[in-house]
Amino acid sequence: MKPYRILFSLAAFYNLAFGVWAGFFPLHFFRVFDLPPPQYPSIWACVGMVVGIYCLAYAYVAWKPEEGDVLILIGLIGKVLGPLGWLHAVNRGEFPARTFPLTLFNDLIWWFPFLFYLLRKQRLRGRVISLIVVFMHAVACLGLLLLQGGMEFNPSLPARRQWVADHTSLWTFVWFFWVLSSLSIPAFMTSWALALREQRKTPSWVWIGPAICAFGVLFDVSAELIYIAWLPEVSRSLADFERGVRAYNVLSAGVANGLYCVAGLFLSTVSLRGSFLRGFQASLGFLMWGAGLSLTVMALLNNRLGIMVTAATTMALFIPWAAWVGWKFVREKA
Repeated sequence: MKPYRILFSLAAFYNLAFGVWAGFFPLHFFRVFDLPPPQYPSIWACVGMVVGIYCLAYAYVAWKPEEGDVLILIGLIGKVLGPLGWLHAVNRGEFPARTFPLTLFNDLIWWFPFLFYLLRKQRLRGRVISLIVVFMHAVACLGLLLLQGGMEFNPSLPARRQWVADHTSLWTFVWFFWVLSSLSIPAFMTSWALALREQRKTPSWVWIGPAICAFGVLFDVSAELIYIAWLPEVSRSLADFERGVRAYNVLSAGVANGLYCVAGLFLSTVSLRGSFLRGFQASLGFLMWGAGLSLTVMALLNNRLGIMVTAATTMALFIPWAAWVGWKFVREKA
């Protein structure tokens, strides 16, 4: 239970820090995000106190992690409803998309750790996690079809810039799902490592894979923050828009994707040596990670057509492969 003690200790500290910040300095949030100050800042201070009081619940679960299911379930429900409220506010024009870091750090980054905890006694935990990962990537990929006017499908950068300016809400919603997809990848890799450990007695260094993946998420989410919180704001400037697109391609399609592929190749090799993956299932995985590395090369070369082809190939292979492999993530004992 030590990982959960660390997790909920961090959650308690974060909520306490946020509560102090919002409660005692209610106008600072509005200055940070360049928003007009509210007429009644005490309302935001009350929000800070409500969030801060959750630190007591998380501290209790850190102390007694075997007794925290109800408290963490309540916390997770709040962390799901909060982002939905944020999306609604952005769609209505009440909040700008640049406030996305608030919901990212308050809510989204905790979804999968909390879910891992709540499913810790279930034999099918890894299978459930992998199906969620597959679902999120499928929805995110379908969402890109709605963004063709602002993506690499459109060869005209000025036209892409204008499209993003005209469809900010849709752009934000789709990339919101891509953030969730990025955050789900370490959950998939962790489930994979757990399956290897529990079924094949793999040495502890198997955790190198999830660690590399987690490092990649830092670059991925940073890139998606550019697309959600910054790119629509600079859509009137072609030079800034071009810099944002280039930064995203380097950080996400380049560095983050490359780290994911290295982690995937590492776990695939361990799985092949331990006979956890064999035959076509293993070969398909190596083919997919190879396509992913090709995407990294195309992104670093800033090759628009290459990015489109390799990204589509990688996702077309990853979604069915992850569903197939994830079905094997079943614990021997609950």
